[in-house]
Amino acid sequence: MTKRTSAKYKIDRRMGENIWGRPKSPVNKREYGPGQHGQRRKAKISDFGLQLRAKQKLKGYYGDLTEKQFRRIYAEAERVKGDTGENLIGLLERRLDAVVYRAKFVVTMFAARQFVNHGHVTVNGQRVNIPSYRVKEGDVIEVRDRS
Repeated sequence: MTKRTSAKYKIDRRMGENIWGRPKSPVNKREYGPGQHGQRRKAKISDFGLQLRAKQKLKGYYGDLTEKQFRRIYAEAERVKGDTGENLIGLLERRLDAVVYRAKFVVTMFAARQFVNHGHVTVNGQRVNIPSYRVKEGDVIEVRDRS
């Protein structure tokens, strides 16, 4: 299981927007970044900075993926025909934790990751406890009876 190295609120403030849509997000209170130098005038962000920020937002939104997981998914999205960006989002949405979150079994993406990791989910009758499990079309996803 991936360990988030910094607080969700701090990530929200660094990115300058409410990534997870949390009602108590500090971005709703303060527009500036976290820390001692957060209130200084923001420098114009470069093209590389924009791309990096977009990647970090995407990784954070899907439960803080590791760089290795993200690169592997991106490489696969590049290989498949069509728009790479759409393929990337499609592959990320096919992860088991994302499917559990979208099915409203749990409230947050982080709770979905924990829910799957604790073995509360079955796919086609088999218990699966790997959040990055790739769900195929036609798979039946259920909450275990004993959960």
